[in-house]
Amino acid sequence: CTGRRREGRPGPRPEPRAPPAGHRKAFGADLAVFAMTASGTSMRKVWLAFMVWMLRQQAACGQIYAFEQEPVPQNRTLHTLYAFYVYSYEEAPEKKAGQPFIEFRAMQATPASNGRITAEMEGYEGIQLSIMRNRDFWTLIDPHRFCSAASDVQGGLAEKKNQLLVQKAAGKSYRDAGVYARTVPFAKVPQKDARESIESTGVYILVFSNCGHIADATVSGTVLVKNAYGFLPGNEYHKMPFYGWLLVVYVLLAITWLCLSLRWWKELFMIQNCIAAVIFLGLLECFLWFVFFSDWNDNGLRRKFLFVLSILATV
Repeated sequence: CTGRRREGRPGPRPEPRAPPAGHRKAFGADLAVFAMTASGTSMRKVWLAFMVWMLRQQAACGQIYAFEQEPVPQNRTLHTLYAFYVYSYEEAPEKKAGQPFIEFRAMQATPASNGRITAEMEGYEGIQLSIMRNRDFWTLIDPHRFCSAASDVQGGLAEKKNQLLVQKAAGKSYRDAGVYARTVPFAKVPQKDARESIESTGVYILVFSNCGHIADATVSGTVLVKNAYGFLPGNEYHKMPFYGWLLVVYVLLAITWLCLSLRWWKELFMIQNCIAAVIFLGLLECFLWFVFFSDWNDNGLRRKFLFVLSILATV
């Protein structure tokens, strides 16, 4: 459950790479600590270090990205924050939740220093959040020039200056280029929620850009992406029915073994009791993983308690 930032100042063109699905907090340091703990210590201490690391992870690791007084990028830079795995409605394995969509909830920018919104800030439109398919990122974004100027507005390449500039035909909108963007204004109250339908399957990355001159600010709100079946990322969905059907198999196996054990209970050996224990542990593992993925799919949150419990129950 990790994330990666990519700064967008002009420079050499990096290789495109899909940021992993996860939250913005890097965990390399935590894993390094865990690796050092594992060397030269007992297995019990290793498990303890692993549990501490797991419990430190944030709960929002699904298709919901929460901004909690997040500092905006520096002037005329952008960051990539998160990856969403989305099925189109036509290609979704289930369609019970309707059309997949992205929703910007209660987005709001506030000054970081004194909290007072000046007249200059009231009309500021340089802070934007947008998602686009990862495979199209370097086609849509020029790393040397990704902020619009007055000449781009005159040429029909952008609607406003000092906003994210997407490589598209003149007169086309963000939506025409497959980009779902939202400007985050300075306001005393959060702006109204905005929802847009997602039409294509793919890995979508969340881009946080600031193409203006104000950098002393923070952003609050939530970016939510929901598939046609629920909140599970597209690369995690198939684990839910897998554990569901495997749970059914274990239940049938447990019932069969219980009936046979009751029938021949006077002739049971220790090995038969061990087989019963293995069946029970497998059933418990499948049950917990199925509950974990179902809860994640319904609520959009990857709950660390259920995740740790499922890991510990894994045979």
